[in-house]
Amino acid sequence: MIDWKLSEEKEMVIFYAGLLNDEETIKIIERNEISNKQEALHVAEFFWRMVEKSNEFQYKDNAVECEFLLEKVINTLMAYFRRAGYESEWEAFADL
Repeated sequence: MIDWKLSEEKEMVIFYAGLLNDEETIKIIERNEISNKQEALHVAEFFWRMVEKSNEFQYKDNAVECEFLLEKVINTLMAYFRRAGYESEWEAFADL
């Protein structure tokens, strides 16, 4: 299970997934678990699309809160990917 430190992290991810019309990410995040490598690649790619979108549209119209939560989300996801054995899937997009 993804160990969110703050409930706002999960809310933010679902918010941006909605903005980006990404139903797959919403399902994965609501389930709170990545089931396979394909999903891991999808969520890793989504994270970076979310970061790009946050440059255009800041969560709750608050740049400081948005940046703070993005930092929390990346730490949470990196830890989860490592623990779940999907570190190489994360790295496939983190290195771009």
